[in-house]
Amino acid sequence: MQSATPNKHLNFYLARMEARRLKAGQVLEATGLTAAAVADGAEATPEQYRKVIRNIIRLTGDPFVGIALGAEFKISDLGILGYAALSASSLEQSRELFTRYRALNERLFTSTNAIRDGRWFSEITDTYMLGDLLRFAIEEFVSQTMALAEALTGRPFPVLEIFVTYPRPGDITLYERRFNCPLHFGQPRNLILFDVERLRDPISLANEEVFRLCEHRCQLLVSEKEGRELLSNRIRNYLVRNPGVFPTLEDMAKRFSIGARTLRRRLVAENVAYQQILDETRRKLAIQYLEQTTLTPKEIGFLLGYSSVSNFRRAFKCWTGKKLSDFRSGAETDD
Repeated sequence: MQSATPNKHLNFYLARMEARRLKAGQVLEATGLTAAAVADGAEATPEQYRKVIRNIIRLTGDPFVGIALGAEFKISDLGILGYAALSASSLEQSRELFTRYRALNERLFTSTNAIRDGRWFSEITDTYMLGDLLRFAIEEFVSQTMALAEALTGRPFPVLEIFVTYPRPGDITLYERRFNCPLHFGQPRNLILFDVERLRDPISLANEEVFRLCEHRCQLLVSEKEGRELLSNRIRNYLVRNPGVFPTLEDMAKRFSIGARTLRRRLVAENVAYQQILDETRRKLAIQYLEQTTLTPKEIGFLLGYSSVSNFRRAFKCWTGKKLSDFRSGAETDD
């Protein structure tokens, strides 16, 4: 898959494992990455991140290490985005900042942070096909959210309720100790509920002038990042992070605030057509969903924008010359 997750989070993992006397080479084993390459800005694919996470769990011998890593995450690990959040006026302004500049705050999944019906929640979607490693990512995310909110406001930040799709771990002592809230496993969606009233909490180091300067720098960094990135890769990243959404060329152009002719012309300059990107992305996502998840062909077809599983099967055969069952036993009969 050509889409990639920036390496800032990898640097965090390497630093935290070094504190545990584990060498970078051990953490990056079998990924094809080196510590020097990561430090120089090399990007990691979802496959490489999955291997890094498995290495971390194996090396530490701790299946709940995600909880510990989340608690160890610092505002400074976010770079300029962290300093902007630290100078915001309230937790609400910080939340809006993280949403606006999500490109500077890497995640191993797609999350939707929203307020609806008087409830503040994050919904997590496994767009990077973490499979059984989604548990690690969610544990880290919730623990990290608590740590960052507490660092920003100087107050404890409780989680109200957690709903996750994965089964209940054998021992949830660490969950109860760290999260201290009702826990629901084996649910249809991954939802983390927070207290909406906490959005009013003031940031302890609020400074309007510093906030404006830091936010301006965030804007520049995002613009620079988008300017360096091929348009075709930006489109691929959008498709991966928005499962089930495959816009027309005209709609995609609107999302990037450019004209359809301009989008088509820029893709021609990159020697690729828009439909080619759609088909390529669907093919690679389909293979990864089949190999990395237990989703049924019907569910995978829906995530790829197909209204019927038969249409998905035909498209898959056209892309690969193979049947679904060639990648997963029983896939042809499981609707």
